[in-house]
Amino acid sequence: MKQTIVSCFAAAALFMGSPEPLAARPPAQQPEPAQTSGARNLPKVHVTGIKVLEVGVFSSTVTSRDRSLSVADGNLDRAQDFKLLRRGNVVEAALGTGIGLRYQVIGAPKGAQVVVDVVVRHPQMVNPDTQLPMNMSSAQYERVIGAVEHSVWSFDTPGSLVPGEYVIEIIYRDKVLARQAFKVLGKQ
Repeated sequence: MKQTIVSCFAAAALFMGSPEPLAARPPAQQPEPAQTSGARNLPKVHVTGIKVLEVGVFSSTVTSRDRSLSVADGNLDRAQDFKLLRRGNVVEAALGTGIGLRYQVIGAPKGAQVVVDVVVRHPQMVNPDTQLPMNMSSAQYERVIGAVEHSVWSFDTPGSLVPGEYVIEIIYRDKVLARQAFKVLGKQ
C-alpha cells in the first residue's frame, strides 16, 4: 500500500478481513515467513495470482480500528462476518456498507502466509489527521494462500459517501494481481 487520498471530510475506512494489518513498510521489504525463518527445509512461498470469487457491496462487523495516515479518513479497520449484499460494480453509496472483493490468493504451499498491499484509488478526500488531500489509500495485510479473503472499502459516515470512481488493487511484490473498478453513485 503506498499513499492515501481523501476529499472533503472523508469518513470511509479500508476494511480487511483477518489477520491484523502490518505496520507500514515498503512492499519489497516484506519477506515471507518461510523465507525468513532460518529453517532450511521449509518450502519457498510462490504466489501465482488471485481468484476473484465475488465483487459487490458488502456489510461486515468491525472488530478493531487503528489510526492510519495512509487511509483517507485516518481509520484502518479490521472486520469479520462479511456478507455480500449485492453483486456488481455500479453501486449507490450507503452508510454501513462497503465495496470490495471476496477472493483467494493462488500459489504454493497452500496455507502459507504472504503479505499483500491493498490500494484503493478514490475521489479526493482530506485526511483528518494530516489535513492533506488524498485520492489513494493503502495498507498491508497478511493473507493465507488458498483461504477466502476480503478487501473492502467502507462508507462509515455521511462525509464518506463521495460519488465517483473507486479502484481496488491487490498487489504482491509490486505486481498487481487483481484490480476492480467501481462506479459509486451518490444517494438519490
